Parts: sequence; C-alpha cells; structure tokens
Amino acid sequence: MQKTVLEEIIKTEKEAEAIIQQAREKAGSIIAAADADYNNALLSAKEESRIKIQSSINSAQEKAESDFISAVKDAENENLAFFEKSSDRTDTIADLITDMLIKPEYERE
Repeated sequence: MQKTVLEEIIKTEKEAEAIIQQAREKAGSIIAAADADYNNALLSAKEESRIKIQSSINSAQEKAESDFISAVKDAENENLAFFEKSSDRTDTIADLITDMLIKPEYERE
C-alpha cells in the first residue's frame, strides 16, 4: 500500500509537471503572438505617421510656393504702379538730360 501511495504521488507530480510545461508553452505562444501584434501595430503606426508627415510637408511646400508666387506678383504690381506713377517725372528728367547733352549752352533756357 505504501508503494501505491508513493507511486500515486510520483504520478501526480509528473502530471502536474506536464500541466505546468503545457502552461509555459501556451504562455510562450501567447507572448510571441502579443509581440507580433505589437510589432505590426508599431509598424502600422510608423507608416501612418510617415504618410501624415509627408502630407504635411507637401502641403507646406505648396503653400510656400503659392505664397512666393503671390509675393512676386505683388512686387511686380507695385513696381508697375510705381513706374506708371513716376513715368511723367522720368520722361521730364530724360528730356532735360537730353537737352543738356544735345543743345549748346547758349540755347538752353
């Protein structure tokens, strides 16, 4: 009878060890699956962030180009307005200089 109890204890210990080993294996596979899910989620988040950042950069570049073109047009319009506003004075000065170069001193007023 003592042998039977001892054999039963040893058998139960082996079964417990097998159950613990199965639990460890299952835990290992769960951890591996969780790690894989985490890595996939991380890669997905990185890609999504990269796409959003690239989109923001593209938008900023387009806005900068548009602002630059607008600034150039504004400057050209201001230059044209200044030229038109001062063209009478420029023509008068050009005529005076031409007269000074062409007319002899005694014919000048």
